[in-house]
Amino acid sequence: MKAHRLAWVALLLVAAQVPFVAACSGTVDGSGDPEPDTGNDPSGEGGGDVSAPETAPDLFACGLELSCQKISRHLGPEPREALECAARLLLSGGTGVIAALDTPGPFIDETESLIVVLGDGTALVQTRERHCGAPDEPPCQPDTWEAPSLHQICDVEIPESLEEACAEDSEEGCVWVPWSGLSNCQAVDDAACTDIADRLAPR
Repeated sequence: MKAHRLAWVALLLVAAQVPFVAACSGTVDGSGDPEPDTGNDPSGEGGGDVSAPETAPDLFACGLELSCQKISRHLGPEPREALECAARLLLSGGTGVIAALDTPGPFIDETESLIVVLGDGTALVQTRERHCGAPDEPPCQPDTWEAPSLHQICDVEIPESLEEACAEDSEEGCVWVPWSGLSNCQAVDDAACTDIADRLAPR
């Protein structure tokens, strides 16, 4: 009698383990839940594996000719001539290329943006960063840039007062600042240098 009861207990234990084994095998062979998100979020807000971020072709290496002098920002955006040039480019409705460098410091801590104005109210944007020169970081090199970001399409924000300010040659009003002039940025498929050159070519 005792041996009979032990046999039944053993059978019940084996039966209880079957669903658990099936669930584990389904996860391993891909028949279970989908793979978790790796966290390669272009916004930088996602979790997951951030040690291998997604990158895209380097538009900085395309040799694109700038339409205006490079805009930089440390204490404030400058030079004014570049800000006005950018404003007039956008108001013209044409295409062109704007570069902007954010340098908060005090060490080399820079973010550079390449902004390809597409003439339809949007711009193709890519950024890159470099950080060096601090006591716990390696020495700065001329081209020590990290891998560039994904390509993004952003809406170009043009204030209603900009056209009037530029028509009046207002020194303070006829300016366009990249850091506040782009919105609704979304990652898009990679663009090649030839694609951009074709888009910028005169029609």
